[in-house]
Amino acid sequence: MIEHEFKKVTASEVKECLNTEPRTISTAMGPIEYGDRGHGPVVLAVHGGPGGFDQGLGLAEVFRKAGYRIIAPSRAGYIGTPPDKGQTYEQQADMHKALLDALNIDKAIVVSASAGGPSAYTLAQRHPQKVRALIPIDSVVMEYTKLQEVSKSQEFIYLSKPGIWMIDFMMKHFPASMVKNFLSTESSLDAADVKKRMKEIVDDEDKMEFLKLMMATMTRKYDARKPGLEIDINILGAIDKVPVQNITCPTLIVHGTADSDVGPNQAEYAHKQIPQSELFWVDKGSHIGFWVAAEAYEVQKKVIDWLNNIDME
Repeated sequence: MIEHEFKKVTASEVKECLNTEPRTISTAMGPIEYGDRGHGPVVLAVHGGPGGFDQGLGLAEVFRKAGYRIIAPSRAGYIGTPPDKGQTYEQQADMHKALLDALNIDKAIVVSASAGGPSAYTLAQRHPQKVRALIPIDSVVMEYTKLQEVSKSQEFIYLSKPGIWMIDFMMKHFPASMVKNFLSTESSLDAADVKKRMKEIVDDEDKMEFLKLMMATMTRKYDARKPGLEIDINILGAIDKVPVQNITCPTLIVHGTADSDVGPNQAEYAHKQIPQSELFWVDKGSHIGFWVAAEAYEVQKKVIDWLNNIDME
């Protein structure tokens, strides 16, 4: 069995994810757009919301560098994937299976983030033969209403053409202010910790580039992402608890202790429900702590090591 080695993702590699051209394939669930990078065992990377294949590639780049092939679908309604077949998280899970089948992939490691959680958990529950291992990172599994609570003023600031222009301008000229604002809204860190984390991210070119990717994959081509976001709002608003109790594959739940977007109680619930699952906390991690927290690189290495151990079992 090949040993997969953790390697830090560089800023230039993050940019490559953002600039990768997607592919589209016909499946039993209709056409699905996806990104494809790397070689080796397959990781299916399920993006959050707003998002798309490009966000999925960025989220999973650390796995590609460790020797995995990344398949990153655009979920229903995002960019190039039509919205008609993915109106529920069960349908989206079936779309993930259909994509793997169309690509002749027997099994995949499934990595999810945020709003990608319901379909990723359901893929493992509903189609266990397709999932080698499951790694939900700050992923939704219970009731979630934050997307519904976005005010019209916030939507104008962050998700309109003038707002998107302003975000790009601020990221170029006032990055510290943008990082501080992001951490303030996506974490429960106090003011002192926000200031400390902001400086660490701004001073780390690689982490800063990842944050830029997250901003870009939520806002660029927003008109092409909006139908997917609307589907997510409907799906997440209707969730009570996603059924996960029959998941049998090796499962590592990763979650930031300071995530104020998808609260730590979501990870605790999944851990209690999934037999023999493991729960790994990212200390003072925000909603994207796995990628930008103070101990992000150590956490990423531990996850790659966990996968190595799974492979050896």
